[in-house]
Amino acid sequence: MKGFDNKKQGIYKIVAICLVLLNILWLPLDVQSAKAAKKEEKQNEFHAVWISYLEFSNRLKDPKTGKLGFTKERFSSVINEMFDQVAALGMNAVVVHVRPFGDAFYPSKYFPWSKYISGTQGKNPGFDPLAYMVKAAHKRGLQFHAWINPYRVSSGTTDIKTLSKNNRARKWLTSDNKKQKRRVLSFGGSLYFNPADDTVQLLIRNGIREIVENYDVDGIHFDDYFYPVLGKNYKKNFDYPEYKTYLNTSKKNGEKALSIAKWRRQNVNRLIKRVYKAIKKVDEDIVFGISPSGFLDYLVMNDRYYCDIKTWMSKPGYVDYIAPQIYWSFSHPIYPYDKTLDRWLKLRTNEDVKLYVGIAVYKVGTDEDTEWKKDTNILKKQVEYGRSTKQVDGYIYFRHDFLFKKISKKGVNRLIKIIP
Repeated sequence: MKGFDNKKQGIYKIVAICLVLLNILWLPLDVQSAKAAKKEEKQNEFHAVWISYLEFSNRLKDPKTGKLGFTKERFSSVINEMFDQVAALGMNAVVVHVRPFGDAFYPSKYFPWSKYISGTQGKNPGFDPLAYMVKAAHKRGLQFHAWINPYRVSSGTTDIKTLSKNNRARKWLTSDNKKQKRRVLSFGGSLYFNPADDTVQLLIRNGIREIVENYDVDGIHFDDYFYPVLGKNYKKNFDYPEYKTYLNTSKKNGEKALSIAKWRRQNVNRLIKRVYKAIKKVDEDIVFGISPSGFLDYLVMNDRYYCDIKTWMSKPGYVDYIAPQIYWSFSHPIYPYDKTLDRWLKLRTNEDVKLYVGIAVYKVGTDEDTEWKKDTNILKKQVEYGRSTKQVDGYIYFRHDFLFKKISKKGVNRLIKIIP
């Protein structure tokens, strides 16, 4: 029996050695598998660049002739250069303004030609900028997201003469019909489409429908401008007359009325839900996203914005992604980047809603604070922190021109080393 025990022990030793050898052999494969998974995760990240109306405004004047407005040839050249630069950085998408001020970068049945294309609002440039941009983006392997400001008509002026004669906002403002006049509101020296008006909402929705029906866009993108900051008198200004009508109707029908803040959020939510539905009816694969301000505490105040981010990030049928503009350093005393991102991530309870982080490239090298001024790794660190949470789906960089400024060059160079 003793000999049998020795033999048995010998077998156990051989088995143990084999198991050790198998572990050694399999270890590199496990490491390779983990590395491959990590690489795939990075490759699936959304890395987009915002290209705003300011990029177009800065290039609007022809350097040879001094004339305002793009020709087809010069526009193509400008877009080719910008999109080549974006692709060379390793990005995989562009988010481009196509309707910044109730105007259009494409032939529209609902909105006038943008002055940031032709030099004069309402003037036809003789070509289709959006068609060219979509084609040029896809040629370079870039997604194209059409960036729209839904409510803004003008900024810094209420002079209707700055609007083209065929601008629906101008027609409403000059109408003898009181209800039509109320579709465009003047506040703080600027003009806005009235968020409480159903005809306005239909106009916005129709404008988006014509984009998704006529162009091969990958997404529709709203920025952070919804209701303006209405201040202390928020209960009695802006769209208060429409709220008063709502109160009277509720009372007449024996219904409990919402507060004016909840009513305004409902107005925005109604638009968002209808836009989402309109997009998906045309093409399920086209995504709809919103980029609200990163100021979480401001977004829930009762005198401004009325962005119901909690609903958008928790319930289906509103957005496919949210991209908060977290434009602060890690050392910011009120909104440190990491802690603020953590707060946003906790709000996202619907796993079908992706979260992209808006990154402030324009602050690199500036005097905002010591970190922005001196830490050339700040953009890289922000992306790496997002990755460490394992909950961030991508990043959008504001904005194109600042990626190529001398002041931000070192920071951008360090960033692109970690972009797949």
